[in-house]
Amino acid sequence: MFGKTITAMLALLLGLVSLILPQTLSRTLLFEAGDYYLFYSERTGSDALITISEAEDAEKTKMMLGKITGESTSYSDREKAFKEAEKYDAELQFTESVAGVINYYYYSDKISESILLCGKRVNLHIALKEEGSAIGSPIIFGGY
Repeated sequence: MFGKTITAMLALLLGLVSLILPQTLSRTLLFEAGDYYLFYSERTGSDALITISEAEDAEKTKMMLGKITGESTSYSDREKAFKEAEKYDAELQFTESVAGVINYYYYSDKISESILLCGKRVNLHIALKEEGSAIGSPIIFGGY
């Protein structure tokens, strides 16, 4: 009887681990947290729900959110966003300059979600401004 109980408990534990572990592993941040971290959820457009997190709490915040459709962060260093983007081997699709901000739109096979923007597939966005930079996927929504 005792052996069957232990076997059943181990089977239950193994089942729980197999359910929880994949979700935990997929909840790492896309980028090193900067000044703050934004998560987009429920929708993939500018109407997405935006959750703002302090940089030090970003991983915990991501674990608690539902369907995440994107994320972004900003840096006071103008080059930091480009350094973060290097790990995705992204290909530049196009650039634009609006109100003193230069926007770089990329596509990477290493990021699963993408959107169609100006006729191009995009899933990595860098905004460069005088005071620093921001990076987001699929693009940066809200202010930066």
